[in-house]
Amino acid sequence: MNNFLLAADNNSAAGSFADLLSVDADAHLQKLAACIFPSAAQLPVELVRAALKRGATTVDVQVRKRHLTICDNGDGINGSQWISLACAFDSGRNAADREKAIAALQSAASPGIGLLAVSIPGNLSIKIESAGSDGKRTMDIKAGHVRQLDSSAWALGTRISITRSQGRSEAEKKLIRELCAAVPQDIVLDGHKLEKKSLLRKTLAQRVIGPGHGSNHASVAIPARGDVCRIWLLDQGIPWQAFTSPSYHGLVFEAALESGSPPSASCFGMLVKAAGQLYQWLATNYMSFPEKYQARIEELIFKKERLYSDLQLLSAFTPFRLWRSKRRLNLEELRRKAENEILYALPLGSDPGLVLGRHEQALLLTPLQKDFLLNHLQLPLVTPAIHMETAGKLKGRFSFCLQKMIRLTALLPRRLVKILPPDQMTSEEKSLCRELVSHWQHQQLHDTPGRPPLPLTVVMVGGRGLAPAFWLHAGPDRVLHIRRRHPLIRQALCCVRRDLANSELIFAALAPDIF
Repeated sequence: MNNFLLAADNNSAAGSFADLLSVDADAHLQKLAACIFPSAAQLPVELVRAALKRGATTVDVQVRKRHLTICDNGDGINGSQWISLACAFDSGRNAADREKAIAALQSAASPGIGLLAVSIPGNLSIKIESAGSDGKRTMDIKAGHVRQLDSSAWALGTRISITRSQGRSEAEKKLIRELCAAVPQDIVLDGHKLEKKSLLRKTLAQRVIGPGHGSNHASVAIPARGDVCRIWLLDQGIPWQAFTSPSYHGLVFEAALESGSPPSASCFGMLVKAAGQLYQWLATNYMSFPEKYQARIEELIFKKERLYSDLQLLSAFTPFRLWRSKRRLNLEELRRKAENEILYALPLGSDPGLVLGRHEQALLLTPLQKDFLLNHLQLPLVTPAIHMETAGKLKGRFSFCLQKMIRLTALLPRRLVKILPPDQMTSEEKSLCRELVSHWQHQQLHDTPGRPPLPLTVVMVGGRGLAPAFWLHAGPDRVLHIRRRHPLIRQALCCVRRDLANSELIFAALAPDIF
C-alpha cells in the first residue's frame, strides 16, 4: 500500500514537473509579436509583406474595428506552411509540436513572422482561404480549435479574414499608408490604391543602385536637414529595421536597402561610395539650387572638409562670390588670391562701395562661408569693422519701387544742401568736424594696415532733416554732411564742449552705418 502511494506520489510529481516545463504556445505567439514589432497595429503590415513574398502583384486590405481582411492574387500558401499553421494554432496538439511549427513558420518568414501575424490580440475567429498550385483549402481557427476543408470560395491567391473584439483600425491604416507606400506592387486600402512615395523623402539628391556585384537593390540620398546617417532595411519594399549613426568620414546620407540582415562591410562601402558621388554632384550643380538649399549644401561640404579633406570635391565646389564679378571661385582659387593680394570679407547683400574703392577686391560671404574661411582655414582676409546693412531687407512685391524711390530721393540733397563756410561756424562745430575726420582716418588705418586711408571730408550744413548726417560724393572724395540744427548734433556739440574725449561716444549716434 505504501509502495502504491509512493508510486502515485512520484507520478503526480512527475506530471507537475512536466507541466512546469511545458510552454504556452499561445502566450509564445503574443510575446513573439510583441518582441519583433513595437505595436500590435503593425501586424496587418506583416500580413501584407507575407502576401508579397507569395508573389502577389495586388494586395487588397479592408480594415475595420471589428473586422480585418487581407486578399491577394499570389500563389497561395504552400503545403508545408499550411500544415505548420494548422499545428501552431491547434491548442489540442502537443506543446513541443506547436513550438516546432511556430519555429518553422518564423524561419520561413524571416526577418518577420509571416503568417503568425494572424494572432492579432483580441481576435475571435480567423478564416484563411488559399487557392494555388497545391489546390484549394480553407482553415477556420476559433478558440484554439482548427477546422480544415479541402475547398475554398476564393478563386486565386489567399484571403485572410479576422473577426476581433476591438481593433486599433486608425493606427493600422496609418502604418499601412506609411510603411507600404514604397512597395512597387499595388496596395489597396479600403478600396483606394495607396499613393506611391519614396521612403527617402525631403532630400537634396537621390540615386538608385541596382542589384549586382553581390549587392541587393538599394537607394541612397542626401537629406535636406539633419546630421545623422540612417539606413533602412527593407523586406519586400517594407522597412523592418533602421540603423542610425553619426556622419561617416564627414558624409551625411540616408539609404534604403533590400536585405534580410544587417549590411555587410562591402555593402556599407557601396552605400558610402554612392553618397560620395552624390556629394560630388551637389558640388558641381550648386548654382542650380535655390538659395535655401545652397546653404544646406555649404553646410554639408564644409562639415566634410573639417573632418576629411577631399580635393576633388572642393575643386568642383564654387560658392564664393567676388564683388563686381559674375564668376565664382573654388577654395584653391580663393586661397591663391588671398595670398597674393589684399582681399576683404564682407557680408552677402552688403554694398562694398560704401567703404571700398573701385579697385579693391572683396568677397561677399554668407555666415557659413565666413566662419569656414576665417575660423577653420584661417585665410588672411581683411574684415572691416564697419557695420554693413544688407540689401535684402527690401523684399516683397513693392521692393523694386521702393529701391527706385530711394535712388531718386538720394539726389535731392544735392540741390537743397547749403554748406556753411568756416567763418559761419563756431569753434565747437569746427572741432567736431576735425574729430570726425581724425576718427575716420584712425579707423581706416586699423582695418587696413599699410594702406592709405580713403579720403573723407566733413562739412556742416543748414536746414532740417530726419537723419543727423548723410553722404554725398564730390568726385573721387566722399563728403559727410552734418546737419547743424539736428537735436543729436546739438547734443554732440555740448558733449564735445565739455570733454573732447566724448567725441568717440557720439559717433555711433551721428552715423551708425558709417562709424
